Amino acid sequence: MIKLKKIITESIPKYFSGYFDNIDSNVERLEKNVKQLIKDLGKDGLKKESLEVAGLYKKHIIEFKVKMKNFERKYRD
Repeated sequence: MIKLKKIITESIPKYFSGYFDNIDSNVERLEKNVKQLIKDLGKDGLKKESLEVAGLYKKHIIEFKVKMKNFERKYRD
């Protein structure tokens, strides 16, 4: 007879949801400010700097958002 292993899925308790909400709102505010900075740099003729900030935004902020959402899906109820 084959014995089946019981899979234990650990999850983050609900009382930590405030942290996730706080992180989400802070990231939204950060995104808004960075997008505005990119636009303003471009308007003032600082195209190189605008593209550099856009690259940082894409590489770090968007990547963080995706990884955080995956983390939440994996460990939250």
